[in-house]
Order: sequence, then C-alpha cells, then structure tokens
Amino acid sequence: MKFKMNRVSQLIAAGVLLGGASFAAQAEITLLKQDPQANDPLSRLDFKVGGSIRPQVINTMGGSDKGSYKNNGYDGGTRFRFTADYFLFDDIHWVGYYELGVNIPAVFDWDHHYSPGANNTTRRQLYTGFKSDTYGTLTFGQQNSIYYDVVGIKTDNWNDDMLAQAPGNGINGDYDGSYRSRKMLKYKYAAGPVDLYAAYLFSDDDYYVGSTGNNLAYKRKGGGSIGANWHIAKDLSWGAAYNVTSAEMKNRAKSDSKDYDQHILGTALTWAPGPWNFSAGGGWYHNFLATKLSDEQNYFAGNAYGIEYYASYTIPVDSYAVKSVKPYVMGDHLKYVSGRNYSRTDNGLGVNVKFAYNFSVSYEHMFTNSTDNIGDLNLVRLTYDF
Repeated sequence: MKFKMNRVSQLIAAGVLLGGASFAAQAEITLLKQDPQANDPLSRLDFKVGGSIRPQVINTMGGSDKGSYKNNGYDGGTRFRFTADYFLFDDIHWVGYYELGVNIPAVFDWDHHYSPGANNTTRRQLYTGFKSDTYGTLTFGQQNSIYYDVVGIKTDNWNDDMLAQAPGNGINGDYDGSYRSRKMLKYKYAAGPVDLYAAYLFSDDDYYVGSTGNNLAYKRKGGGSIGANWHIAKDLSWGAAYNVTSAEMKNRAKSDSKDYDQHILGTALTWAPGPWNFSAGGGWYHNFLATKLSDEQNYFAGNAYGIEYYASYTIPVDSYAVKSVKPYVMGDHLKYVSGRNYSRTDNGLGVNVKFAYNFSVSYEHMFTNSTDNIGDLNLVRLTYDF
C-alpha cells in the first residue's frame, strides 16, 4: 500500500497510532519480576520491555532540502528493547539484551518519508553474558562501545547531536568499533568510584561502501578498547577511552587493498547538579574519518578532532498535563587536520517539553558554519517513551 502523507499527519500517525496504544504505559514495563523461589525456575527471571517512538521533521534553511524525506517528516530513531536477567547463584546473573530499530514510514511504505533503500528494521544491539557485583560484567555481541559508554554518551543529549564525536562520524559505527560494535567481547568492573572497561573486537564481515558501486569494502580484522569512568561525586563524572581497530579497505574491481590502524582517543565530563546539566567532551581521530574518496589507498584522513558541549536547565511545571520545560544550548566543532580540507561548527538553542503519559516534544535550531556551506536547520521531534 503506497500513499503520500503530509508532515502533520505523518507525525500524528507515527506518534499516536503506536505510541498511544497504552496511555498509562511506564518508561519500562516489567513482564516478569525476579523473586527466586525454591523449585520455580521462572521465578529467577526478570524480563522487561520498553522503547521509544520518534517521528521528526528537519528543515534546512535556504530550501536546499525541499521535498526531501527529512523535510517531509520521517522516523528519527524509533526503537524497541527487551531486557532479561536470570539469577543463577550467589550474585551471578545471566543477562541478555535486544534492541530493534524500526523505520515506521518504511514499514508502511509511506512515499517520500524515508531514505530510498532504507531497511524496515535494524538490529541496534543484541548481546548476552554474565554480571556479578563481585566479579564485574562480561558480555558478547553487538553492544555499545566502551568509547560511547564513557565518552560519547555524555554529550549525546540533544536530537541533532553526535556531529563531531567518533561514534557519529566513522565509516560505520557498528563495524569500526566506535558505536554499537558488532562481535565485541566487553568487560566492566566497578573499582570503588571508578568503572573500568576493556573490550576485544573480533574480525567482522565486509562492509560495502554503497557510493562506489559495492566495489569498495571495509573489513575489520580485529581491535580492542580500554576506558574508565570516574564518579567524582554523585552528580559529577569524568570518562576517558581509547580504541584501536585493525582494518582493511579492499577494491574488488582492482583486486587491490590497503591496511589501516584506526585510533580514537577521547574524554568527556558531565555535571548535573539539581535541575542543571552541563557536559563537554572531545576526541582525536587517526585514520578514522573518511576523505569521501573512492580510493582504498587514501580512504581515511590521517588526523582529525572533534569537540561537543551541552548545557540545560529543567523547569518543573506539573500543570495542565505539562510535566517540565527544559531549555538548552549545545554545539560542536569537527576539524580535519590532514587528508581533507573540511571543518564544521554548530551552535544551537533548543527546548524540550515533557507531557503526561510519557510524551514529549523537542524543538532545536542549529546555526551552522561549514566548509561545504550546510545551511542552518530547524528540527522538531515528537517522542513517546514506554
């Protein structure tokens, strides 16, 4: 079934049809609550479901995006998550997590509201492992990278973000180890106020770069990460992480290839006293950002760096179905030091209004100054959390 929808009806359909299915929904729903009883294996299981539905519109000023799916209204990252925790013995638990991304307009085949060729669904995360208060947590599968856990997440606070940090700028964060890393063995241990992390990245399948006719492929051969997150105080934490990935760029048309050692090193700080939230972070990227060339011998830029900042203040309302209003300022700067003449700086203003029944609306305006003359943009997102 194909039909066109205007921007307003797209937002209403995606946000209300699915989001409004349960007005009394909680931020997360517990289907099975863990309460171990003798001779009852199921009582050891805790099982939760949750998710977020996110229709949004982006308008680039100057009309450069007129008629685009983003300008018409599209899915801004709808996801559904399933969490399992099974008590084994002492303080040892088996854990599992699955997060599915759903492109609602693509599922319903709404013309001009999703990117051509976009998948209906995407596996965002899928991992399993064991956790213990004494020995730490060991998991394997596709999961958040250490870099994102301790650095990127601290400034991942607004909608049009991650424009200058490693998880949002590599060839593909699922493959290069920077974001939701595939085939990763990850360990976390709480040493007092400091969370220590280590990970190993196994070899992965080829990732074909579509813009080059599928002749150019990225191959992760291995890698690893370390990181630490220091909880300096209840509302203050500082994190740092380093990741190295051994990769190969292959050109099937020319039977040629080149090896790259990719490095990302970053740090970030977040401070959230009362209604305030301040965060800032930055990273250095070597052989990590693409040069936008169809050349395996020069695909990655030698060096680049990025910084991000965010500050917000939450005003409680609790009246007329409005729970709170949160104005915020945010920004970033990305700069290629070698391999490509490119830089981008964004500074913006935003506001988030939370309503009853887990609905919220965000508006953002970004002032952009970039080498490729990207226009300023306006973003509106409707969110329903459950």
